[in-house]
Amino acid sequence: MAQSIFKTYTINEGEDALHLNLDSLHVWIKKQNQEFWISYLHTDDTYSAPQIDEQTEWERWAPKGDETEVRVRPVFPDLPVVVSSEYPLKLVPEANIHVYCRVSAWMEISLVKSNYVLHEIPVTKLSRTWFGNTMEGELCYWLTSKARRSLEQVEGKPYLINCPIQITNKSHTDLNFERFCFRVERLGIYSVSENFWADETKILYHGEEQHSDVTMTGKLPKSLGKGELISKARNPVSRSLATRTFKMLFDDTLISSR
Repeated sequence: MAQSIFKTYTINEGEDALHLNLDSLHVWIKKQNQEFWISYLHTDDTYSAPQIDEQTEWERWAPKGDETEVRVRPVFPDLPVVVSSEYPLKLVPEANIHVYCRVSAWMEISLVKSNYVLHEIPVTKLSRTWFGNTMEGELCYWLTSKARRSLEQVEGKPYLINCPIQITNKSHTDLNFERFCFRVERLGIYSVSENFWADETKILYHGEEQHSDVTMTGKLPKSLGKGELISKARNPVSRSLATRTFKMLFDDTLISSR
């Protein structure tokens, strides 16, 4: 399975560049003049691999010591993502549902000995959007995949992270579940049966004008077992946070592509 691309590699001085490919992303890593060189691009051509040549642009790092190994692992995006529901759904007061969304990983490349992160590259390009209004909000990525009630009929892919979410409507009115802000930078990534999973998120909705209570449990759902922790959360929280979660986007406008 292509998930095995996430592992440790030995990069020796003067050898041909290591070529890694996941979906539309192509990455090359080599060591030259005691420096680590990295180049990458996204392509829509899935039938022929692009080639590097003298015109290829490289980013270069000079390590502080003798390093030969790099670690490639999946990490979550560095901003929250806006997730849309597979279909509009109303949650009546006290209703509780479980949904799942799948987030495309970023490829983190780091030096093994010093644990220094050289690069983080999105496996798939993400567009940025503003979650909020003209007075308050935050910059997010727009997620093209949808939140679903089940993943049974969905094809697994080696760069997608399955994210279990539990939503409870604690308000006195219906919750129009159409889209929400999902703070993936607070989640870890686990390997379970050759798939990537995030720890479970629990959201208590208190009303349109109120903050929601969001808890990152730090644990997988019991049905999945323990799993192996692959990547820790970028911005871990010890318990829960109160934040805007269900809110309309400002003009539904996509800002730019990364």
